[in-house]
Amino acid sequence: MERDTQPPCILVAEDHNHDKFILTEVFSRAGIAADLRFVSDGEQMLDYLYRRGPFAEPGRAPTPRLVLLDLNMPRLDGRKVLRMVRADETLRHLPMIALSTSESPKHINEAYSIGINAYLIKPASIPDYVAKVSSLWKFWLETASLPATEVARP
Repeated sequence: MERDTQPPCILVAEDHNHDKFILTEVFSRAGIAADLRFVSDGEQMLDYLYRRGPFAEPGRAPTPRLVLLDLNMPRLDGRKVLRMVRADETLRHLPMIALSTSESPKHINEAYSIGINAYLIKPASIPDYVAKVSSLWKFWLETASLPATEVARP
């Protein structure tokens, strides 16, 4: 199988600019070449995935290989987005990883019950965050076999 020479697109749904900056820094420190694409809320995430509105222009929204999802976002929260994505035949296979500060077993169980693939608690230190993201990357993008990257869109 021929490998894609472009860095994999990672869609990040995160509403806090500080967390976007930190995640970008974590990927850089981990030496991970990824095309990080950020959206700020669930509505934008759906627009991105369905290539609507500002993402309708060709090339503006490459198909993500992986989604990092903040569960607590404005307008349309991550839980609702996750339910919608899992209900859509064209998107349900997309690996989605929760990024959260919550260590609550209730929140973790709920995320898995509605279809999250993994739940990552945001570490307090950058070195710990780099280690977790490196591990996540190694599994999801170097070890696991994922479905084809192009998704049929309505």
